[in-house]
Amino acid sequence: MPNIEITTKPTGRSPERKVHYGSRTNHLDLSRPKYNKIGEEKYFWEFYFDFDEYDLDHNLVFYTSGMCFRVETNDDRHAQFVRNMFTVVDNPYDHCADWTILHNTEMKTLPAIAVNLNEHIMLIAGTTFLGEIKKGVFSILGFELPDQNILPMHCAAFTYENKTNLMFGLSGTGKTTLSSDPKFRLISDDEVSWNDEGIRIIETGCYAKSEGLTQETHPTIFNAVEEARKQKTLVVENPGASNARLSYPIDCVSNAWIDQEQFGHPDNIFFLTMDATGRFPPVSKISGDTVRRFFETGYTSQMPGTEAGNDEIKKIFSPCYGSPFMPRPVKVYSDMLMDKITNGNCNVYLINTGMDGSGNRFSLDFTRTCVKSAIDIGIADNSKEVLNILEGLL
Repeated sequence: MPNIEITTKPTGRSPERKVHYGSRTNHLDLSRPKYNKIGEEKYFWEFYFDFDEYDLDHNLVFYTSGMCFRVETNDDRHAQFVRNMFTVVDNPYDHCADWTILHNTEMKTLPAIAVNLNEHIMLIAGTTFLGEIKKGVFSILGFELPDQNILPMHCAAFTYENKTNLMFGLSGTGKTTLSSDPKFRLISDDEVSWNDEGIRIIETGCYAKSEGLTQETHPTIFNAVEEARKQKTLVVENPGASNARLSYPIDCVSNAWIDQEQFGHPDNIFFLTMDATGRFPPVSKISGDTVRRFFETGYTSQMPGTEAGNDEIKKIFSPCYGSPFMPRPVKVYSDMLMDKITNGNCNVYLINTGMDGSGNRFSLDFTRTCVKSAIDIGIADNSKEVLNILEGLL
């Protein structure tokens, strides 16, 4: 299949258009109604039977996190995207899916995502944005895995100097850039789970932003994209847009772990914040309630001019560093994280990828050095200082 370019409508996910159905919705966190809406079940079935009018020619089955998913879609481009992001099996009808995702890009409707938690069916229509399927899978895992004492995490993972590391961060904080350091060996660029044995990959593909991508600043990603282009597996989404993305299988990444799903417990965890106020140190070691507070708030900031009409620094909060994908109460995830950190004797660091006290952005090389130094030699704990700063911003 040739490389693919797609301009989507809309050009991003539509998490506010997601509605949940069924009695299992009693487990949702209704204090975050933007992402955790509940609907009457009759409307789900009306939407479900609308899909009967369309041919969903692609039937794709893959396994992740101990669960079997089936994706049925009408769209060649989205089928290739699924193949990039997951290891699709042969003979799909020989497998019994735990969850089914029906995906239609022809249906004339506003973006709509319907999730029946009892029937294990997700419906997606009215959008051609590629990430909707990917994050649909992740949000299902975000709901299901805690029942198995498995923590789903919106983070990158990599090894360096024989140590395993996690890196949490919202869009714009530098997670993809930092985790793709040429000296790191990539495990996953975006989604990982943490079970009793250690961490495990969720996807076998990458979905990287392309804005500012050069061989000098992002050599690992740049070379992976070129390899995918040669293999004719590259999917380019919304070329030229500020949120343009590139999808390719992880085996295009020269220094990635291939054919290994399970890894040991992490040695270090990094929380990234792009702090535009210049109040946080470039690197801080944190512990205890400070770790919980940062995880539960997911703080970062947005610079003036990032959005039309925005002429002030804007504070952004996304609990668990991925609020749209974590539908249960936030404390469910933070309790699991704190238990696993304690049991695994894991170090936690806060990295400020934003501004220093003079209003100058920390350089990429400097921040990369901070990360490596924390892994190599560690630093003294300054939880109280950074917690006081965070509380002042809330």
